[in-house]
Amino acid sequence: MQHALSDLNLEQRAAVLHGDGPILVLAGAGSGKTRVITHRIARLIDDGASPRELLAVTFTNKAAGEMRERLIQLVGDRAWEMWIGTFHSTCARLLRQHAEHAGLSRDFTIFDDDDQKRVVTQLLKELNVSDRITPRGVLARIDRAKNAGEDLTRLPARDYVDDVARRVYPLYTARLARENAVDFNDLLLKVLRLLELPGLGESLSRRFSHVLVDEFQDTNRVQYRLVRHLARGTSNLCVVGDDDQSIYSWRGAEPRNLLEFDRDFPSARVIKLERNYRSSGHVLAAANAVIAKNPCRHDKALWTDRDAGEPILLEECHDERAEAEFVASAIQGLRAVENRTHGDMAILYRTHAQSRVLEESLRAARIPYRIIGGVSFFQRREVKDITEYLRLIVNPHADTAFERIVNVPTRGIGDTTLDRIRGHAVTGGLSLLEAARSCAAGAASALGPQARRKVESFVELMDSLRATVSSRARVSEILAQVIERTGYAERLEIEDKIDGPERLRNLHELVAAAAACDDEAGPEATPAGFLERVALVASADDKDGRQGDAVTLMTIHAAKGLEFSVVFLAGLEEGVFPALRGDGDLDHELQEERRLAYVAITRARDRLVFSHARTRRTYDEIRRNEPSRFIFDVPKECLAVRARPAARRPDLADRRHERRSMDDVDQTPAFEEPIYILDDEGEDPVFPPGARVRHKIFGIGQVQEGSGRGPDRKLTIQFPGHGKKTIVARFVEKV
Repeated sequence: MQHALSDLNLEQRAAVLHGDGPILVLAGAGSGKTRVITHRIARLIDDGASPRELLAVTFTNKAAGEMRERLIQLVGDRAWEMWIGTFHSTCARLLRQHAEHAGLSRDFTIFDDDDQKRVVTQLLKELNVSDRITPRGVLARIDRAKNAGEDLTRLPARDYVDDVARRVYPLYTARLARENAVDFNDLLLKVLRLLELPGLGESLSRRFSHVLVDEFQDTNRVQYRLVRHLARGTSNLCVVGDDDQSIYSWRGAEPRNLLEFDRDFPSARVIKLERNYRSSGHVLAAANAVIAKNPCRHDKALWTDRDAGEPILLEECHDERAEAEFVASAIQGLRAVENRTHGDMAILYRTHAQSRVLEESLRAARIPYRIIGGVSFFQRREVKDITEYLRLIVNPHADTAFERIVNVPTRGIGDTTLDRIRGHAVTGGLSLLEAARSCAAGAASALGPQARRKVESFVELMDSLRATVSSRARVSEILAQVIERTGYAERLEIEDKIDGPERLRNLHELVAAAAACDDEAGPEATPAGFLERVALVASADDKDGRQGDAVTLMTIHAAKGLEFSVVFLAGLEEGVFPALRGDGDLDHELQEERRLAYVAITRARDRLVFSHARTRRTYDEIRRNEPSRFIFDVPKECLAVRARPAARRPDLADRRHERRSMDDVDQTPAFEEPIYILDDEGEDPVFPPGARVRHKIFGIGQVQEGSGRGPDRKLTIQFPGHGKKTIVARFVEKV
């Protein structure tokens, strides 16, 4: 173990060697927090602690597996005796051991998402609730209340879905009890109640000699209360986290759990891990400057032994399409000039909707990519739903489209009704839409009066939407009509408070994509033409496979915990990132957006590229956007722009007064020589003064100055041991 300690820095070693009592380890991005946790556990075992009495809690099964693998390397098979797992797996294990105290037998079952949906669907039918309320919407309200440890029946109803959820909740709870079952939230809540029982609670609080929790900033209030109770008997609690990376408030995460830790544990020792082992100096300076504007945080600043590295490239583009083309071109340049692989690079964005135009540009440039934490734009559920509406409008014989959307959003046309329509279609040799029209008119008496009215309403909706095509409306206008008149957008706004805004943005982007096609095709634009384009894109998605050496695309939320040599951060515009909804606490929203920016920036190891568009098409209109305030937070010495004619340079400097009045911004980006990528004409790279290069004969040197352009550009380079040499650019390579 002593040898292992030699690999730690002073702060890491202090955290590992801390004795009994609570300890808070504030671990900045890339500071080696997992190493601290595993080495601390190994040290406790070496000092005589029983592995069976050690509990380490993580947030994912993957993280738990990786922690155990590291511990096996440190302590061998004793790692298998430890309690290592997620909150849910840990609580499931405790609940099995003490099920009788929770009113369960030890063979209780755990309901997954499908089980929950099935039960709530039955309960909604029993309550005769409107078909417009879905099980998903009700379960989302139940989940939110349970995450906060609140009794849903005692909360005020803000809307009709809340009212329905309050009525369903006691019936849902009774059904679980009758089936000797729990859902995932119950695992935590029932164990929390066990910990509060006299006698058993005290025993459980002494069950573990040490409790260690990773990613503590992501805990919700129930999880925090669990941790506090489990460590109550010994006070040997070690929590590791970073309040600057708390980005999951929409899941119930409470950064105040970490910020207020010393209130509940006043004797806690606080150790800051600020040395970053991942990123270059310029990247860290940018991250520190952005997050420093958050008032509610532990004071810390990342630093590194690495040099400053390349400045952050700032690229202002005309619109989102030009931005996407720039990103694709930059990727090609970095590969050609620096021998970067596609797998070295990632494109991060604030919302899934931004991926659409990026995907198109990457595909056009034949750059392989993979999407993490999501699916390709035209494969997303809401996008597929609305495009299938368009398909049925264009082609009344599209039976697969009919089956997908006849009850989307829910309108009370269930499986029994659909089976009878299918039967009538087969008997009469009709399409499903024609069969539905016939059934609605009373043919075959297949449907009861109520079902017939619902089918008739759907047929009338489709007829009215088909009329918009006959009127030669733009494709974007037709899609907008579909989204509005089907009630799809309204349903998302009412029921899906967590994913709804994101899904609505995807629908807006779908309309924007159609509007762009309308503009390109002019009078020749047709719904069929748009559907053909969508089909070709979707087909390309299937064939690409997204495997092997590929550029990674993902939202910033999905990127947490990952790192890449090169990171492109796209869409740095007010209203895009930060994305402030304005329907809640704006200060709270902005602080979380800053934390998101901090997470995004610190994913980069070597190179970071910012891009933003002056205009961006939103829904069916083109909006002018101001650059994100986060750009102005970055110290000017960290930024560079590409050399270009003065008239084409970004005009950020001219907006300094305007931005200062908005956000007290003191810094503006500098306009320096371009960083090392291909220029506008696709020529060979330009080496800025200060760049480190390698020559086959003279070795590594530093560029002093240069003249000319392209591959014949002449560079004056200082080589240690060889002095200054003037060399043509094509004979050196960037280090």
